[in-house]
Amino acid sequence: MIRSRAVVLAALLLVLTVPAAIAQGPAKAPAPNPECPRWREAFVGMPIRMVSVQAGARSIALRVKAADTGERQAGGFQCATPEEIKRNLILFDFGREIVTQFHMQNVPAALDIAFVKDDGRIFAILKMDPSPTELYGPLGSFRYAVEAHAGFFASQGIRQGEARLMLPPAR
Repeated sequence: MIRSRAVVLAALLLVLTVPAAIAQGPAKAPAPNPECPRWREAFVGMPIRMVSVQAGARSIALRVKAADTGERQAGGFQCATPEEIKRNLILFDFGREIVTQFHMQNVPAALDIAFVKDDGRIFAILKMDPSPTELYGPLGSFRYAVEAHAGFFASQGIRQGEARLMLPPAR
């Protein structure tokens, strides 16, 4: 008895929804974000720097794109391709410890973000999922943040509370 009711309900649902879908026509891809050219320019223009992370007895050299202006910091990985996200890391240096949050609007793949104190101590690592509204931030102030593809820090043995970001001396 329950099975036959389920079949009837499924058939009724199909009859009611298929004509509506046909009337709407084929699904359209979302319109491209008009801000993408701006964010692409910011991403492409980020200079490359070398930094390292001290994780236990290991020192891990990292090639990062430096989000060194307000525009580049606002852009981050917005409108980057999943391949660009897989290949690149972004270093944000805010010049002093601040409290702020990051968003994942226009970012097509999940990211990890490491939050770093002024002394280089990595005190929080979060996973950020693509979302037009979600905000991500640590509990506390930070000076630096490093964004990478999801799973990067774990794959390198970099753990919050145990690792330190090492920057070359300023020139």
